[in-house]
Amino acid sequence: INVVASLSTGRIAVSLCRTAMQAGHRALICHSRDHAPADVPSYVVGSKAETLLDLALTRLTDRAGFFSRYATRRLIRQLEAYKPDLVHLHNLHGYYLNLPMLFAWLRKHDLPVVWTLHDCWAYTGHCAYYTMARGAEPVDGRRRRAGREDRLGCDRWLGGCGRCVRRHAYPSSWFLDQSARNWRDKRELFCGLRHMVLTTPSEWLREEVKRSFLSGYPVYALPNGVDLTVFQPCSDEQFMRDVVRFYGLERSGGRRLVLSAAAVWDERKGLDDLIDLSEALGPEYCVVAVGLDEYQIASLPKNTVLGVKRTGNTADLCALYTAADVYLSASHEESMGMTLVEALACGTQVVCYDATAMPEIVTDEVGEVVPLGDIAALADAVRRLCAAPRSADACRARAADFEAGKCFSAYLKLYENMYRHSPAWQAALEKAAGKAPAGGE
Repeated sequence: INVVASLSTGRIAVSLCRTAMQAGHRALICHSRDHAPADVPSYVVGSKAETLLDLALTRLTDRAGFFSRYATRRLIRQLEAYKPDLVHLHNLHGYYLNLPMLFAWLRKHDLPVVWTLHDCWAYTGHCAYYTMARGAEPVDGRRRRAGREDRLGCDRWLGGCGRCVRRHAYPSSWFLDQSARNWRDKRELFCGLRHMVLTTPSEWLREEVKRSFLSGYPVYALPNGVDLTVFQPCSDEQFMRDVVRFYGLERSGGRRLVLSAAAVWDERKGLDDLIDLSEALGPEYCVVAVGLDEYQIASLPKNTVLGVKRTGNTADLCALYTAADVYLSASHEESMGMTLVEALACGTQVVCYDATAMPEIVTDEVGEVVPLGDIAALADAVRRLCAAPRSADACRARAADFEAGKCFSAYLKLYENMYRHSPAWQAALEKAAGKAPAGGE
């Protein structure tokens, strides 16, 4: 169950479905938005109108996850008909589910549950990420703006939330702050399952979860996988030049190309840092941000970052990764940092901040890690890498540690292990041995 069937978490959920089916298992992806690939059985949760209503109610009440009753009721009917042996949860936020109804059904059927946390929303009272709240705690009842130098992070989720300084962040609330109530309700809902295992894509997020009210569950760090047959260096020089020209990068005039990409450029992705970096590097470097919307592109200061809309396909993205001299993530918060792995898979050296999960990916052999928000250090790292590039083979070898088959096979083993310890499996063994299942039928 995931909010989308494409992009980031959607691609991961679809790949896991395919892995399970290739191993001979049944699999179904239940999602709210986008279209699942034709080869993957899918069920769409809710309608566009229901999603918009949920969004509006969340804006008014700050109760994300407590609406969409009819959509969730239909989902439960679908699950009843499908009769799954195991349920894998992904992002449950996104204005499409009623969490009390879903978790009541999971408790009733006592199924094995794997829940992959792609962000921090499950254990906070409101936000999906909280390190951008650094230094922004209310002072005398008023919110103050945090600068790079004084950001310390919000840790109210450790004890109950309340007085939320991220109320306007996704999932945004216009008027109310229900973070304390949400935190209590989530703790009651999510801590009631007997056969649930949590997974995270990084050690950083795993350690954060172990500090939360979800610490009673087993938590495993299983990184997201990247398909190295898709993400690989572009060997067609003409195609690469055509792609670079198509996205307007011929304007770089032969300068060093510094690339950064995101599916959605929200606050935490560091667009302001890229603008500052462009000014620090000077005219010899062209800093490119891929994935911006039209408004963001129009808002960029002149002669700084070159903005590019989201690429049309993966082949174009691989060509851009390959063409770049350096791939840079200026993000302040990531649960893993998939674009870093994708760039490495295309043989491109990388730079990132020493924040959250990203340093787990970048080794000295493939790039550099610099202090969070230090633009001068970021610029120096880019210059050093351009002067003495890391080996493309080393980059590719590092990406191999996140190869899709390896990562998704780990999930398959987890599925099989959990099912073998489930009540359904024990009942099947007893039935095969000619015994009546414990507790009746």
